Amino acid sequence: MPALRAIYRAKDAEAGRKALEDFEAGYWGQRYPAITQSWRRNRDHVVPFFAFPESVRRIIYTTNQIETPNSKLRRAVRTRGHFLNDDAAMKLLYLVLNHAAEE
Repeated sequence: MPALRAIYRAKDAEAGRKALEDFEAGYWGQRYPAITQSWRRNRDHVVPFFAFPESVRRIIYTTNQIETPNSKLRRAVRTRGHFLNDDAAMKLLYLVLNHAAEE
């Protein structure tokens, strides 16, 4: 993972291309050529990513923003076990999301 970090944390598309070439020539690139092939095949999807500042890119490439609300919803449903009806479940989910938004 640290070897790939240089690619997706590059300051721009050109630096990312150079980091990919360095990765390809290095130990991990030689050992796993499919990684480099995948990056090259999906280059058109990756290049627009470099238009954003690094602070925004970190938010884009992490799934934590998606996983956190989902885990809160699962935890709330699991602790209740069952609901009288669909409305009761929807109210609970609304309250959990509302509280998460405040945080």
